[in-house]
Amino acid sequence: MSKNPMFKPHPDGEQFLVNLAGCVVLAGNTIFGDPAETTPQGRTNAMRLVDRFLQEAEQRGFKHTSTVWALMRRNDCNPRLANLVQDAMNLIPNVMQAQIIQEVVGMANAASSISQLVTATKHPGQHEPESNPRFTRPGPDGVDPRFWEAGHALNEIRKREGDAAIHKPEHAHLYAQMYRFAPESFKKEMDAMAREMDLMPKATHVGADGQLVYTSQQIADKHGISVEEVERFIAQADIDTDDLYSGPVFPLQ
Repeated sequence: MSKNPMFKPHPDGEQFLVNLAGCVVLAGNTIFGDPAETTPQGRTNAMRLVDRFLQEAEQRGFKHTSTVWALMRRNDCNPRLANLVQDAMNLIPNVMQAQIIQEVVGMANAASSISQLVTATKHPGQHEPESNPRFTRPGPDGVDPRFWEAGHALNEIRKREGDAAIHKPEHAHLYAQMYRFAPESFKKEMDAMAREMDLMPKATHVGADGQLVYTSQQIADKHGISVEEVERFIAQADIDTDDLYSGPVFPLQ
């Protein structure tokens, strides 16, 4: 366990001196922190820096790369994360550290015109398009802040316009946002509640992955509305087409 402080007060008394491990931890916050505090290009640059340093440390014997990524995803700079990152950086010679920084800076300067914006996935060394709507960035509480944002927006609508207002079609996108960025435990509760309240039609088919699937016609018949209204609701909810199943279906056994 390293005792080197990541952040030390600058002699001017107003700033801080940050060592390499501190830079890597800050880059992790850029990747998985509040999306409003950076840009897609900034997240891409930070991801490349963290990924490159951890790969180099791994080649030199560091065995906790996956743990570092998992802790960074929580967006909580706890002592365990700080110690692991410091241990990883201590394995990399100063000359190699400088070389990596030069490489990453060079890529950042050229990135906007020659490469796709990417973000880190759960596993080290793998990346996905920044535009992936399923990509989440858990806050310190382990929940993507966009989940709370949608919930707060619905609560404000309820306070301002009454309970019935939150069920208007124009607010459907807020429910979709809540579900998309909700913790898995919350999604399971919502699914169970929908079954208990008999909100979904009787399932007759499953997709290739074994999950239950429903047609727009089935949903329309269940709620006594037209297919056009169902499709209009889907459009107003801003549901991504990737979230709608379009593969082969099979009769439920």
